[in-house]
Amino acid sequence: MTDTNGHGKPLRLAMPRVAVFVDACRESFGRATVDQAMRNARAGGTDFWASENGREFGGRPAPPGASFSVDQPHRPTKAMPCRYK
Repeated sequence: MTDTNGHGKPLRLAMPRVAVFVDACRESFGRATVDQAMRNARAGGTDFWASENGREFGGRPAPPGASFSVDQPHRPTKAMPCRYK
C-alpha cells in the first residue's frame, strides 16, 4: 500500500490497520500473490477491497446474488485453465 489517497498521504498512514492486514497476508500467502491482488484493486478490480478512516481502496465485490448482463464482460487478470470438458 504505497499509493497516495488523494490527500497527499501514503495509504499506509491513512489506513494503518489495513496496512497491518496486508503485511500479514503477504507473510502468509506470499508477496507476489498479495501484490497482484493489490494491483488489481488499484486498477478497479475486486480482488481486494478495504475501508478505513472514511477511505476506500479497491473495488467492492458484487453483492451476493447479483446478476450481470452480456454488456458487462468479465476480464480475468490471467488466463484460467478450463476445468470442465
